[in-house]
Amino acid sequence: MANCARALSDVNRLEMQSCSYIQTETLLEGTAEERAHVFLTSADEKFIAGVWECTPCKERIDSYPADEFMTVLAGSVTVTDDAGRSQTFSAGDSFTMQKGWSGTWHMTELFRKYFVMYLS
Repeated sequence: MANCARALSDVNRLEMQSCSYIQTETLLEGTAEERAHVFLTSADEKFIAGVWECTPCKERIDSYPADEFMTVLAGSVTVTDDAGRSQTFSAGDSFTMQKGWSGTWHMTELFRKYFVMYLS
C-alpha cells in the first residue's frame, strides 16, 4: 500500500505509457494521443484502476465499454448523451459513466483523470 500511496500523491511523476482506448473511426475532431498508468488490474482483468490522459479531441461513443468512476485531474470534458443533455466536468470534479452510455465525449485541452472501471 505504501508504494501506491506514494504514486498517487504525485501524478505528474508517474511513468505513463502510450495506449489506444479511442478508436480512429470514432474520432469526430482531433488526433487523440493517449497515455496511461495502471495501478491495479484484477486477476480476471475486469477491474482496472489508474490514470489516463489524452490530447484534445471529440469522440463519438456508441456504447461505453465499462462502468467507470473518475476524478478529473486536469482539463475538462463535456459529455453529451444522445438526447442532447450535456455536462462539463473540470479539474476536481468526480463523475460516473454507465456501461452502454451513448453520445459524444469532447476534450478541448489536455485531459487527465484518475479512473476506476469495471468491465462486466
